[in-house]
Order: sequence, then C-alpha cells, then structure tokens
Amino acid sequence: MSVMFSRVRNYFKDARLARMSDGSLCLVRDLGPVKGGKGMKHHELMMPLSVRGLLNAARPARSAADWPVPADGLGAN
Repeated sequence: MSVMFSRVRNYFKDARLARMSDGSLCLVRDLGPVKGGKGMKHHELMMPLSVRGLLNAARPARSAADWPVPADGLGAN
C-alpha cells in the first residue's frame, strides 16, 4: 500500500495549482523556460480541477474487450 502512495507522491512532486485563462483551476508542472519567451515557461497539464475533469480522471479506461464488435465482423466488405 505504501508503494502506491509513494508513486502518487512522486507523480505530483513538482505540481502546483494554477488558474487557466478560461478561469478553471488545474494542477500543472513547470517544464522549463520557453526559448526567447522573456520569462514564460512551458507547463504540463496534469489534472483539470473541474467536476467534468475529476469525473474523467476517476473513470477507468475502456479495454479493447469492452468495445462493441460489428455483427458482420471486422474488415468485411
């Protein structure tokens, strides 16, 4: 159990809370300065903090077995 928490802590290690230009809150990680950007920095969006973003992050990804298969088979002409 502690291994899982250490991985989560390492993932969010350098994250910070930021308000985006549309007014939403997000967790971002700074990646370094923009070349010729006069102090601007690149950032990686880690997680949007909105109701829709949190629901999408909590929902498990669908596996290939969950996708519907056409009745006539794959690649049939």
